[in-house]
Amino acid sequence: MTRSAEPPLVSIFMFVRNGGKSLRRAVDSVLGQTYPNIEFVVQDAVSTDGTLDLLRSHGDRIEIVSEPDSGPSEGLWRAMNRCTGEYVGSCLADEELMPDAVERAVRAFQESPGTGAITGDAWITDLDGKITGSWTSGPFTLVDYLLGSYSPYFVSSFFRRDVLLAAGLREKNWNLDCVEFELWCRVASHSHVKYVPHVLAKYAQHPGQLSNSYGDALIHVEGRMANIVALCAPGGFFDDQPLMRNLFIWGHARTFCNHALLVGKPELAHAEYNAIKQTLAGHPPVFLDGIQYDEDYGRRLADARLDSAWRRALARLARRSAPKDDFALPPPPDSKLKASLHAQEALCHEARGNLLAARESWHAAALEAGLVTPERVGLRTGRKYGWAAVTD
Repeated sequence: MTRSAEPPLVSIFMFVRNGGKSLRRAVDSVLGQTYPNIEFVVQDAVSTDGTLDLLRSHGDRIEIVSEPDSGPSEGLWRAMNRCTGEYVGSCLADEELMPDAVERAVRAFQESPGTGAITGDAWITDLDGKITGSWTSGPFTLVDYLLGSYSPYFVSSFFRRDVLLAAGLREKNWNLDCVEFELWCRVASHSHVKYVPHVLAKYAQHPGQLSNSYGDALIHVEGRMANIVALCAPGGFFDDQPLMRNLFIWGHARTFCNHALLVGKPELAHAEYNAIKQTLAGHPPVFLDGIQYDEDYGRRLADARLDSAWRRALARLARRSAPKDDFALPPPPDSKLKASLHAQEALCHEARGNLLAARESWHAAALEAGLVTPERVGLRTGRKYGWAAVTD
């Protein structure tokens, strides 16, 4: 009897330094997968807390390299480059994969040969593994990601390794300030990202996360600004679109400053806002419907709708009485503008032959314009996307 072919190899990587008490759960979740052919790659940054002892206790089931690095982003990049599987996923020390996550991911790739990455849903936990919330991702578009209104959870995502290589995985020109962000930008510019409506992992939210660290978070934001500028510059994916650049940058300001304030770090919010304003100051002003699009766009828009006498009176009153808002932000794009952004993205995908990604972007444009219903583009009726709390 002829034996069936061995299932494709899947690489799961972890980059870690002093993994702590949650590490065992993370390792067990990878080694306990229902899928039979997994390469577990761990990049350790010279841990000193027993992390290496735990990892080495599993023998050759885990491929370990322990060496100094410049920080988590370099650890991520090194770990990815050590992966040899047909598909690549991750699980960090404070995360867990659901038992069938790899099996589901492989099935999704096999059902959609033109897809370069998949992303699914996640349970949110504390550092002890207790579920505190849920994250329902929804369909991915590069525009939503760059506007800061959509964030795929990395632990709930998997990639075709040949797409990673085509997107430049082996190149030395990565921005090590924000490798994960750049990875999504590169993959989404080269291929289709498919949403799988299943919980694939658990993601921990806790005070020790990098996103809550002043220095790491600020460096990350500055790195994102550089990538956004490159994507919208002449020759970039969007190819000379200064308005899109500023819309994306202000979207990031809205997301990151609000997050910093939410976790009680106003000094970080100020630093991020100032870094974003500094990036914008390096480029000429841009205009939306003839009105300069900056932190004062909302006021200028309101002024434009008033007659000149009222406008002058209000301006005098504002100068006398209104203090400057520390976090003045333009309003987010309305549905009409978002539809045009998605349409522009679709055209960019079509120009590169990424037809599946183009179709996703056209669907998003049609939804924003009110031309189709969610059901017409395969979305579940009544499904609520984003974060939701779980109560006892």
